[in-house]
Amino acid sequence: MNIREAVSDYLMNIEIVQNKSSNTVLAYQSDLQIYCSYLEQHGYKNMEQIDLLTVEHFLMEFMDTHVPSSGNRMLAAIRSFHEYTSMNHPAIKDPISVIHGFQKSKKLPIYCTQKEIEKLFSSFDIKDEKQFYQKVILEILYSCGLRVSELCSLELHQIHFSEKILRILGKGDKERIVPIAQPCIEDMLRYRDTIREKWLKKRTNLFLINQQGRPCTRQYVHNLIKQKADECGLNHKVSAHSLRHSFATHLLEGNADLRIVQELLGHSDIQTTQIYTHIQNQRLTKAYDEYFNFLEEKEEEK
Repeated sequence: MNIREAVSDYLMNIEIVQNKSSNTVLAYQSDLQIYCSYLEQHGYKNMEQIDLLTVEHFLMEFMDTHVPSSGNRMLAAIRSFHEYTSMNHPAIKDPISVIHGFQKSKKLPIYCTQKEIEKLFSSFDIKDEKQFYQKVILEILYSCGLRVSELCSLELHQIHFSEKILRILGKGDKERIVPIAQPCIEDMLRYRDTIREKWLKKRTNLFLINQQGRPCTRQYVHNLIKQKADECGLNHKVSAHSLRHSFATHLLEGNADLRIVQELLGHSDIQTTQIYTHIQNQRLTKAYDEYFNFLEEKEEEK
């Protein structure tokens, strides 16, 4: 069976039969494109030619330039692909069943301090339409803890200004409700009623559109954050995801419960949210120190 045909068949299945979200399909398509290109470069044309060593060599080469989380995502894509193909074509063996995942990094995600967030937002000239639009983009990302894909696909009907909430369709098409801070609401309303109205060229439900009336793209958001990070002297590795991490970190610093943060981020598993437990540990240590300092002061007064 031809490799490209097998991939097309698999992608059609997860999109139509399994009804995976468009983001999931695109992610798997992107990863399998990299996998197919490697196989073709090394002379593989048919699925029957792929064995365990082939997959291991590909993963070793892939991991030379990628972090463990990317490796695990790639592994999930090709594992699912081979499982589906071998199940529907018994003559083709599954070469990947014995391969395990990569150890995830224990490093904390990059995030901004509250002062850095204040510096970032105060750097925009809100009298300038384009800069105000850019501020609104980053404001929604940070104050609602959205993924960049969720931001760019945000539609008008998902925003409930009177209730101060967003209804977000996240990974796996799971809906979650996210509160919107009052300053963010005010800026979103100003953008909607003045700037968006002016930039609108043809009817669209998308909330964020640029000066040409086109959708705001992920690439535009990534480039904007890189530009503003340089301008404000922030860590050069700050990204759209860093604003999401900042949102979670600042909530926990403000004594929010980890389960609530899990709900707001749209994490299906609490273990994903537990990368932030360092904040809870810091809070516990601070409370402990403050209590025993209080006891020491009482002893000295006696």
